Amino acid sequence: SPHFPDGIESLPPQGSAARGLPPLPYGATVADAERAGRRLHNPIAEDPSTLKRGAAVFSTYCVVCHGASGLGDGPVTKSGFPAPPSLLGDASRRLPDGRIFHIITYGQKIMPGYAAQISREDRWKAVLHVRRLQRK
Repeated sequence: SPHFPDGIESLPPQGSAARGLPPLPYGATVADAERAGRRLHNPIAEDPSTLKRGAAVFSTYCVVCHGASGLGDGPVTKSGFPAPPSLLGDASRRLPDGRIFHIITYGQKIMPGYAAQISREDRWKAVLHVRRLQRK
């Protein structure tokens, strides 16, 4: 930053949290993903507005790999990028909501985490959209 003599901005103090959001007590590990699956439950009620927002989030961030229907056939797979597993398969259907939320938040295997791009509330709405795709 040009506002400081050494060019370095101040970092938040260690252990601080953004206002209004308690930190998630999970890391990007398989053990924490499993724990999130057991402990986290979707706090967002399914209604037309939340489903609409979940679909918009999915369309913006997920379709490129997962495809519009969740089959794992998004546009990037046609140019050689490895296809993700289908969100409609048995393994994905068996994942608890908290585990899907953890995957969106922290990533898994080659999928990056989206916590910096997608708000916590919108990640839960995306989970609702995935469940809706699975019911179709």
